[in-house]
Amino acid sequence: MQPRFVIPSRMTVVRDVYKLFSDEKKKLQAEIKKQNQRVCLTTDCWTSLQNINYMCLTAHYIDVEWNLCKKVLNFCQISSHKGELVGKVIESCLHDWGIDRVLTITVDNASSNDTMIAFLKRKLNSWKGSVLGGEFMHSRCCAHIINLIVSEGLKDLHDSISAIRNAVRFIRSSPARLSKFKACAEREKIEFNGLLVLDVPTRWNSTYLMLESAIKFQNAFERYEDEDDKYLSYFGEEEGGKKKKGPPTYTDWEIAAVFVKFLKGFYNTTLKFSATLNITSNAYFHELCEMQSQLTYLSNHKGSLLSKMAASMEKK
Repeated sequence: MQPRFVIPSRMTVVRDVYKLFSDEKKKLQAEIKKQNQRVCLTTDCWTSLQNINYMCLTAHYIDVEWNLCKKVLNFCQISSHKGELVGKVIESCLHDWGIDRVLTITVDNASSNDTMIAFLKRKLNSWKGSVLGGEFMHSRCCAHIINLIVSEGLKDLHDSISAIRNAVRFIRSSPARLSKFKACAEREKIEFNGLLVLDVPTRWNSTYLMLESAIKFQNAFERYEDEDDKYLSYFGEEEGGKKKKGPPTYTDWEIAAVFVKFLKGFYNTTLKFSATLNITSNAYFHELCEMQSQLTYLSNHKGSLLSKMAASMEKK
């Protein structure tokens, strides 16, 4: 570091960061007001590990040069996830930004959001800022709908997924185990790049990535079972009053392989819907029709591994 450089105090850094934020906020307010922009909003709420509720509000619009713009307007703490309360917070945010012309609001497919949208629709209608009385204001997040559909299907394969998840968790729990697993992979002539993924059980796309990576190391897992006595002991332990699922059997790996192949289309569709640098509304109908067609085809083939799962997903 340059010895003549004087490190600023914490208060100076806070002041500079806040000034930068204020300046950028004024620029964005001026841009929206000058162009008389109509914006589309997306919002999401969640609870942190510290049990604190947060809300993020994002604006999407096209500027005078026909560039698709995405700006986070607010990231703030809220007292609860109740629909009307969230609606009032968003109303306050819109007042603060001087935004009264809203085309759509995209939210997750949760019942509380219906109450929030109804509240905002009344407010925006009174501001004369909606289109067609807000008839098409409520836009449901397709990625979240896919999440609900696939999560329903995961229930039918819970045991096989849990067995593989527990195996991955054991290997990743210490550097020594990971090193021994790497040696097993090398003996099986499998290239080990360290990408053994552990999922977040509530996120199906992370479960897909976990299974996709684990399948490549099936033979390494089977060899590891003979190399480490603690591996089998681990599965003899109880979890939630029940014996842990695993180690993965040949059937578990077969099911996982079929499941990964099936889920690949849903995963790719979610990536398309989650794009931020280009519009996605023009693609959703075709993608949903493709998924519907695939689920109908599989559910009609009774007796196949995926027929029951496809039927429950289609019903969802």
